[in-house]
Amino acid sequence: MNMNSIPKATHSGTWVIDEENDIKIECYVMDNKERVLSLRGAARGIGIKGNGSQALTRNLNSMWISPYLSDGLKEWLSSANRNELPIYLTTRGVQFQPFEASLFVDLCKAYVDAMHDGVLKTEAQKRTAERMYIIMTAFAKVGLIAVIDEVTGYQDERDRNELQLILEKYVSQELLPWAKRFPDEFYKQMFRLKGWEYRGKAKPSYAGKLTNEYIYNYLPPGVLNELKQKTPKNKNGNRNTRFHQFLTEDTGLPTLDHQLQQTIALMKASDTWEEFDKLFRKAMGEPVQLELDFKETKE
Repeated sequence: MNMNSIPKATHSGTWVIDEENDIKIECYVMDNKERVLSLRGAARGIGIKGNGSQALTRNLNSMWISPYLSDGLKEWLSSANRNELPIYLTTRGVQFQPFEASLFVDLCKAYVDAMHDGVLKTEAQKRTAERMYIIMTAFAKVGLIAVIDEVTGYQDERDRNELQLILEKYVSQELLPWAKRFPDEFYKQMFRLKGWEYRGKAKPSYAGKLTNEYIYNYLPPGVLNELKQKTPKNKNGNRNTRFHQFLTEDTGLPTLDHQLQQTIALMKASDTWEEFDKLFRKAMGEPVQLELDFKETKE
């Protein structure tokens, strides 16, 4: 093995998600700018005991989780089953097995979706899913990449043109052909919670404002403003193209899809718009206003 060809971490740190429950994971930024977690630390953080790759592989090979695995996780699992996982080096030159940040997001979503569907049967499975929900809540607002950058201290050394780099990653220079990106379920749930009659394509303009508020606003900072500049309104006050037509296919659209699926899951778990909004704000790590019961008194 040529040690010079192995990616080496330039920044490292421990992400402490819940100190009381000992949920913490080692994070690294590699010399190729890749953000990864320690596989062993990730498995330990979500409560899966045993050797990192073997413990996680054993769990993901279970039949019940298979329908919830993303293509990326399936590919990773195939490599793990063949003992072909890569080896990286820490900042001190110690070897470790990495787990990509994007795959960890997929892993959390798989367990949480399975939990919502009532698939989990054992207490151990439920505890793992609950820990993953806690972890998802911790990175939901800014994204896991941003969390890793903060934990490792890399954010302090990022180039001044970081915003431009983000925009290049998420916003396409060319208009993509229109394709349906928002599932009907998103609007069906929105209309149900708002008490509106769902009529398919016919939607009030307010639905677009809610879409921006709960979906596009949670793309990386600066992306929504850039999308607005690329899709100016016509003289009638309408946009001729959709925001998502300027999102990049490899990063922008998958991030949009993730935010949509997470939001739909929270909608399904709610009976009213107010309940959904509270769940959403909590999941995004935002403060939730307490309701105080003020009773009128007659003098």
